[in-house]
Amino acid sequence: MATIKDIARLTGVSTATVSNVLNGKINAASPAKAREIIDAAGRLHYTPNLLAKSLKKQKTNNIGIITEDLTVFNTPEIVDGIDAYCKENGYEIILGNMRLFKRYNNDFTDTIKYQQILDDMVSNMLSKQVEGIVYVGHHCREISYLPSLVTVPMVYAYCFPKENTYPSVMYNDEKASLDLTNLLISKGHKSVGVITGPPASFHTIHRLKGFQKALFQNGILFNTDMVFNGDWARHSGYSNTDALLNAGVSAIFCFNDLMASGVYERCTEKGLVIGKDISLVGFDNREISLGYSPHISTVEPPLNEIGRKSAELVLTQIKTNKALTDQVYLDCILHIRGSISELTP
Repeated sequence: MATIKDIARLTGVSTATVSNVLNGKINAASPAKAREIIDAAGRLHYTPNLLAKSLKKQKTNNIGIITEDLTVFNTPEIVDGIDAYCKENGYEIILGNMRLFKRYNNDFTDTIKYQQILDDMVSNMLSKQVEGIVYVGHHCREISYLPSLVTVPMVYAYCFPKENTYPSVMYNDEKASLDLTNLLISKGHKSVGVITGPPASFHTIHRLKGFQKALFQNGILFNTDMVFNGDWARHSGYSNTDALLNAGVSAIFCFNDLMASGVYERCTEKGLVIGKDISLVGFDNREISLGYSPHISTVEPPLNEIGRKSAELVLTQIKTNKALTDQVYLDCILHIRGSISELTP
């Protein structure tokens, strides 16, 4: 690999002159000599050492991304949003994957192993001179353990810190659920059954809150006999379908698309037509929601926008040298498809 010294020897000038010419310094050499230096650099395929240059300036224009697990469905789109925003603003990303879900399933929060992995990941990022870090959760929840080694701006995406010391970016589960339930009610569905996620889940709590708020706004009593807990998996939608149908619901709201697919399967087995005999809605806008005819109505979380907003908050802190603690909630997008029927009085 060619160096500045090689160019200096070839052109008969000092390394300082070569450096000044290649960095665009005015009057660093005569026009003829400057052209000779630039031509020599081209012939030698000289590539500047950007890392060395950035370290000298104490600015790398690198942002670290720490993902809890890159394989979980929400994470790639968030990372893409971070990457896109950073590139648009002259920054590059360094990606670190903790692989928590692959390693420990959901049994990792606030364990010693988790803390060690996170501290090691933060230390590794700082050793690479990142100017800021975005931490991407694999599901939305409160993060109790905060790394003590962080010396650069940090933002939490798709999760939030227990202590209000760092900004976070999430989407508005409650509003999305409120809007979707109001839509069902506007189409004549007064008896809406629900299959939630695990009761302690942040998503379950806030989606159920939005559902209950919509019922209250429309003067409909909340009936616990029409609410069943699932576990986000397809089978829990399937297994709870009969009980909801027996309770007399005209529509079923599943808190994710995988459970909605289980409901779809069970209703089909019973000879019911989705979008005609029973209405069905899900959440997440996963590919499976388009794998049926009619397609499943669902909610799309703004994952890419979460990434972009997280990157924006990091770069804002870097540029202003001021810490932020904002907690940002972004709106979701409703996709209304053929799985919803309109009841006539």
